[in-house]
Amino acid sequence: MLFRSWQSNDWQAEPEFVEVPGASMAVAWSADGRYLASGNLDRTLTVVSWGNPPPWLMQGFPGKVRQVIWAAPVANQPSLVAAACLEGVTVWQRQGQGWENRVLEKHGGTVVAISFHPTKHLLASAAQDGQLCLWQNAKSLQQTLKGVASGLSALAWHPQGTYLAAGGDQGEILIWKPSNRGQGFQ
Repeated sequence: MLFRSWQSNDWQAEPEFVEVPGASMAVAWSADGRYLASGNLDRTLTVVSWGNPPPWLMQGFPGKVRQVIWAAPVANQPSLVAAACLEGVTVWQRQGQGWENRVLEKHGGTVVAISFHPTKHLLASAAQDGQLCLWQNAKSLQQTLKGVASGLSALAWHPQGTYLAAGGDQGEILIWKPSNRGQGFQ
């Protein structure tokens, strides 16, 4: 399969083609524009270092990769990309010439949305089990927030990271803010 990228200064020009092994479910640019990731139906994640082919191919996912999101750049921290697949989230971290991964597991249902805080490596994951998990440094579970029994379907951080919103499967919208005690969200 191929995905295409156009340059905004000339939409009529031929797009750049990037070959991926299967159909793409999700694509995302890193905030600095250096990387493009594609979550694929064939249980892979493709990461392209823009202008430096060939792409990296991350394999071993237990199902199709439904969501892909990049962390905002943080000083002296490597690039992070997260990919949602079934009940888990796999976080890939740039190390030297390659990538290392870790799997974050807590959900009892399919992870349907993931989102990084806009200024730090705090990752939120929402699932069909109705839970929202917050992962400190995209490594360890910091907090689990109770959502709705019918399940969650969407997730978004406020641009300053002061609120976190989730959408429910039955039309609910839940909004959390940092606790006054400075310990997690309420």
